Amino acid sequence: MDNLISFFSPAEWYAIDAAFLLFLFITLYQFIVYQQPAYSRHRASEPAPDQLPPVSVLLCVTNEYKLLRRMLPLLLEQDYPCFEVIVVNDRSEDNSEILLRMLQEHYPHLQVRTTHTDDTFGRAPALALGMAIRAAQYDLVLCIEAHSYVKDLFWIRSMVSGYGNRKELVLGHNTHYRCSKWIRCDFLQYALHYMGRAAIGRPYTGNGANFLLKKSLFYDNNGLNVRLSRDHFPDRVLIGELASRKNCAICVQASGVTHSYRRLDKASWKRYRKTEKRSLFLSPKRTKYPMLAESLIRLAFYGWCVACLSVFYPRLELSLIFGGLLFLRLLSVLFLYLCVRTPLDDKGLAVPYLFWDIFSPFVHIYRAVRL
Repeated sequence: MDNLISFFSPAEWYAIDAAFLLFLFITLYQFIVYQQPAYSRHRASEPAPDQLPPVSVLLCVTNEYKLLRRMLPLLLEQDYPCFEVIVVNDRSEDNSEILLRMLQEHYPHLQVRTTHTDDTFGRAPALALGMAIRAAQYDLVLCIEAHSYVKDLFWIRSMVSGYGNRKELVLGHNTHYRCSKWIRCDFLQYALHYMGRAAIGRPYTGNGANFLLKKSLFYDNNGLNVRLSRDHFPDRVLIGELASRKNCAICVQASGVTHSYRRLDKASWKRYRKTEKRSLFLSPKRTKYPMLAESLIRLAFYGWCVACLSVFYPRLELSLIFGGLLFLRLLSVLFLYLCVRTPLDDKGLAVPYLFWDIFSPFVHIYRAVRL
């Protein structure tokens, strides 16, 4: 033991201890926060078909004729015993209304609400969302956005499987296959974070393109209790207001994933994250920088190991220690991605996600400082 202690100098031991502490923190954080969305495979038992609660699927659109033509048929043909689809057509000037009327002739469970909300102060999306929820016939409300679609006929079943046992809000995932792999990595990391936080009883947001809530929960909260503008996402603000430690669940099933038609470039992605940041700040949790602290510690780990490798490079033993810690970190990140790529239906990101884990702290710092 004395020989081992004397093998390294005090400065070298300090460097090793610091690297091990940083590695231990980020590894424990990963396995604790991401435990349920990534590593747990306890699928909720689905009730018998005659016991499945009725569901109202909500969709708010404005000039989305092409997207509606592609996504509504599969949405209307979901394998679910009792559901309705409510489309709030707000200020559309294309052929959306004609398409919806034609579909109503073939699908009696399609309900259409037409409105012309005043968008002078950018409040139209919030007003349309509130109108859709109030128009729902059933107590369970499942929200999806016009730019998203479902690939599975069991989407409603999968989302409803998380409901019950005092859970009144279910958060799902929305992929972005048309975006670059770096933007997809950002969305996947963000989804893992808010789903993991919700699973351990600390929810703060969700994805407006895929979430289920109890209508009575919306009424108990008296709707949206904040003043919104076009610089906010009303669905994110709503989730932040309604989510609590005990009422929130997550859906980690490929059949419960929605997929986005949108192709975000760098400028659009920055605007999206800026709007999302402002929306987070309106929630009661006041979680404006949800991933910043962990990102800073992750950056400290990578920076410390690289610095120690450059300083102690002639010492093979120290190079093996710090290089081994970097290798173990990347191995754990790869294992995390391999665990979530199938249930979250976000494939093809194994290598980019490793690089994203290294460089994403700079992105989160930039968001906190500049966005």
